[in-house]
Amino acid sequence: MRVILSLVFATLISMNPAGGDVVATRGAVVVVLVMAALNVAWNAFRVVRPPRRAEPAAVRVGQALVDGALALIGAVLLDPTATPLAWVALLMPVLDAAALSPVAAAVAWLVVSLAYISLRMRMGGGDDEMLRLGLQQLAAVAAFALPAGYVAARMRDDLERAHDTLMAARGHAAELQSVAGHATRLSAVPEPDGVMAATVSAATTLGFVRVDVCRRVAGGVWMPVHGIGQGTSPEPDPAMGLDEAIARALPVVLGTRGDAAEDQWLHLTGYAGGVVVPAWTIDGDPLAVRAWSADELPRDASRVEALSLLIAQAGAAWGTARRFAELTRWSRRLEYDATHDAMTGLANRAQLLARLADVSTRAARGGPPFGLLYLDLNGFKQINDTHGHDAGDEVLRRVATRLREIVRAGDVVARLGGDEFVVLLTRPAELGDAVAVAKRACLTLSRPVPLEDIEVPIGTSVGIAWGTGSTSPEQIMRLADDAMYRAKRLSRSGFSLASDLREAHAAEAVVGGGDVP
Repeated sequence: MRVILSLVFATLISMNPAGGDVVATRGAVVVVLVMAALNVAWNAFRVVRPPRRAEPAAVRVGQALVDGALALIGAVLLDPTATPLAWVALLMPVLDAAALSPVAAAVAWLVVSLAYISLRMRMGGGDDEMLRLGLQQLAAVAAFALPAGYVAARMRDDLERAHDTLMAARGHAAELQSVAGHATRLSAVPEPDGVMAATVSAATTLGFVRVDVCRRVAGGVWMPVHGIGQGTSPEPDPAMGLDEAIARALPVVLGTRGDAAEDQWLHLTGYAGGVVVPAWTIDGDPLAVRAWSADELPRDASRVEALSLLIAQAGAAWGTARRFAELTRWSRRLEYDATHDAMTGLANRAQLLARLADVSTRAARGGPPFGLLYLDLNGFKQINDTHGHDAGDEVLRRVATRLREIVRAGDVVARLGGDEFVVLLTRPAELGDAVAVAKRACLTLSRPVPLEDIEVPIGTSVGIAWGTGSTSPEQIMRLADDAMYRAKRLSRSGFSLASDLREAHAAEAVVGGGDVP
C-alpha cells in the first residue's frame, strides 16, 4: 500500500508541480520527487525482501514521520482545486500509525490535519473555500484511513506471524534434516570414541558455538571428556544443570528459570545461553552434553529439540559401535585362539598346515622352495614326572621363546602338541640354510632351562625336510617326522635329513650332538 500511494503521490507532483494559488520552485519539486522516489524504492525493497523479524516500533514511527513529511509537502504543493486526488498523500502517515495502534492512527490524523490546515491557511490567505475543501479532504482521510489502517495493520501482523511461523518451521525442518543426516553418518562410525567426537562436531552445526561432553565419575564429580568450538568450556558444576539433567532425563536450558546465581554463572562463562542434555552411560558413569550459544536460548528453542534428537541418535550409534567393537575383539580372539597354541602363543597345527599348503602351492608354481624342521624334546617326560606339570609347561614356554629367536621374520614356529614343535622356513636360499637353523635349534635347546632355584637339562631331535612343490604338505610333514625319529634313534640331541635328501646331501648331514649318517 505504501508503494502504491507513493507512486500516486510522485505522479501527481510530476504532472502538476505547481498551480493555482500555490507557487512552487523547481528545486522544491525536485526535492519532493527525490524523497518520494527513495520512499518508493525503500518500501519496494521491503516487499521483495521482507524482514525476518517484526519491525521494531522505532522503525515504524520513523516511517510514519517520513511519510507524514512527504504527505504534507505534497499536499501543499499540489493545487487541491485542480487536483482533487492530492489528499491521497495524507493516507500514508495515518496508515503507518495504524500499524502501531488505532490510538496512534487517530493522533497521526489529528497532527497531520492541524499541520495541513495551518499550512493551507497560511499559504492561501485564509480562503474559506480552501478551508472547507481541506476539511472535506481530511474528513475523507479519517473516514477511510482509520478503519482501513486498522484492518491493514491487523492483516500485516497476521502476515508477519505467519511469516515468522513459516520461517521457524523451515528452520526447524532444516535442523531435523541435518540431524537425520548426522544420524546416518554416526551409525557408520565403527569406534565408540569416534562416535563421541562426531557427535560434538555435528552439534556445532545446529547453531551452537561450543559443545562439550562431561562424565560423572565416582563421588559425583563431573569431569570434562571432549570439547570443540569457539572459546573454552566452563568447569563442570553439578548445580548448573548437570545433575538435574541426569536425574530428570530431560534437557535443562540455562538462564531461563529466573535463578540469579545461574544467570550470573552463565554471564561469567561468556555465553548468552546454554543447554545440558543427558546422553548415554559408559561403564555405569552418565554422560551429559553441554551446548553453548552466543545468543539467548529460549526454553522452547527448536535447537534444543534438535540437539536432544541428535544426542538420542548418537547414543544409539555409540551402543552399536561399542557392540561392534566387542564383537570385533571377540572375533579376533576366536581367530587367534583357533590359530595359536594357548600355552606358548605359537602357531598351532591348523595355522601351520594352512601356511604349509600356501608355500607348497607357491613352490609348485615355480616359487622358491621351503624347509620344514620337525622337533621333539628329549627328556621332557622326566621333567613332568620329577618336577610336575607346571614345571613342564614353563619349559615349553621357554622353548617356544628360544625357537622364536633363531628364525627370521616370516618363518613359522608352531607347536603341534605335547613336546613336538615344527619350524617352517618359508624362504631359505638353499638346504644349507635349513641345516644351519637345525644346528642353532640343537645348540639353544641343549642349554638347561632355569626353573626357580633349579636348572633342568633339555635337548632336542630335529628332522629336516625340503619342499619343492613336488610333494604334498602331508608328505613333507611325514618325511620330516621320520627324519626326526631317525635323529632320536641315532643321537640324544641332533638332526637328520629326510630320506630323499640323505644320499644327495650326505656331506651336509653333519653331527648335531652325535653322528648322523
